[in-house]
Amino acid sequence: MRLLFAIVALGCVVLCGPAAAHTRSQSFSSWTVNEHSLSFVFAVDARRVTQLSQIYTDEKDLQTLLVEHLRETIRVTQGKASCKRADIEPLGQNRNTLRVSGRFVCPNAIADGNVSITVAAFQIVSATHIHIARVDHEGELSDTVLREGRSTFTLRTENTPRSLWEFIGVGFFHVLSGLDHIVFLAALLIVATTPRTALLCITGFTLGHTVSLALVTLGIIAPNTQLVEAMIGFTIAVTALEAGAKYGLDRRSAMTGFAVLSLIVVALPLGGAALLFGAGFMLAAFAFFMARLSGEAALNLLPIVTTAFGLVHGAGFAGGLLEFSFLRTEIFAPLLGFNVGVELAQLAALASFYGLMLGLRQIHSIPAGFIERTASISIFALGCFWFAQRIWV
Repeated sequence: MRLLFAIVALGCVVLCGPAAAHTRSQSFSSWTVNEHSLSFVFAVDARRVTQLSQIYTDEKDLQTLLVEHLRETIRVTQGKASCKRADIEPLGQNRNTLRVSGRFVCPNAIADGNVSITVAAFQIVSATHIHIARVDHEGELSDTVLREGRSTFTLRTENTPRSLWEFIGVGFFHVLSGLDHIVFLAALLIVATTPRTALLCITGFTLGHTVSLALVTLGIIAPNTQLVEAMIGFTIAVTALEAGAKYGLDRRSAMTGFAVLSLIVVALPLGGAALLFGAGFMLAAFAFFMARLSGEAALNLLPIVTTAFGLVHGAGFAGGLLEFSFLRTEIFAPLLGFNVGVELAQLAALASFYGLMLGLRQIHSIPAGFIERTASISIFALGCFWFAQRIWV
């Protein structure tokens, strides 16, 4: 079992490309309606902009790449006439977020209507990219979610409340487009072998991410984005080890080894980064603690552990919303809708996993436990890769 674990884990890490991390692809824009023009601010994670080097071969800095891309993918029309772009200018980088501003001038007054906005940014490099556009029209705010196949929306001269339904879609696709969260759910399914354990774990995880999602989005806490992303990888690896322990893996040796690995991963690139090193030390201590537990004790603690892991994943869910100040006003409907969408996506993913597992178990040529062992090994490799890559990049 140990040899199989090592071989498959190494293969998964080797085959994983850099794009496997930070898999959620999303951007935001804030539009202000003037008499004859529309001005906007576009914001996106800087790591997402690095993907544009796939289509723009010339050497450019990230700001230049983003500006050039938005000139090609954002347009405004009024009827059959195109609104003139008054160019797009970089606003600089805030934390890990790149921001640019721009303006479109239309031939007639905006109040005359028939104005359409198209935002197709990043869809060419990510088919699951989601864009959230907020429009401020005389103090009335409306939100629209855009994705591939639905890149254009019509500007409404009156406000129509639709944030709740729009953000249910955002939450749903946010989970389904995030491979790391889907992988974690798969690992959790393997560990929680009984319906009672599965129900307790899912309830705890839901409670955890609901609390942290609300706290982060409301601005009560402001977590370190890099640390949260890395900790998500850590939670995946730990859950996969617990899954492997149910199918022959020596959990004490595996957890101890992973604790040492966690310290090495965090210590190598950081130098004076005391926050991340301290967090890495605490994660390693947690893994050492888990290593001392028996399999039965670890299973009894699983609902509590998944609640704690839910706090981490919830902070990851909210990170994209927190970084953009224009999403902090009138936040109740977006927050509620986003959380409902997350829950619906989780239920859909778990139902799919259960169906797949039941179907595969009906194939008599597959040895008992082979699917679970192979899945836990692959998930552990992905978790380690994401943990290390997100610390180092």
